[in-house]
Amino acid sequence: MADFVDIVLPSNAQAAAEALGLTVQRSVTDGARVRQIPRDEAEIAIECLRDWGFVARIAEPSDRSPSGSGTRRAA
Repeated sequence: MADFVDIVLPSNAQAAAEALGLTVQRSVTDGARVRQIPRDEAEIAIECLRDWGFVARIAEPSDRSPSGSGTRRAA
């Protein structure tokens, strides 16, 4: 079974991610994310976004709350 992850990216990278064929979801609390894609595809997308000058990261399962929305806050 594939390991599914989220990609967290800045809002200004949305068009670039969509050019890669990814569906970006935006929310006030979570920012811009590509949700539930296979890890290998996420790693390729991250590298493409970095090549284009965007900072993006893979959200590990510990980065998400059980409800699926990120509720981690800075202290």
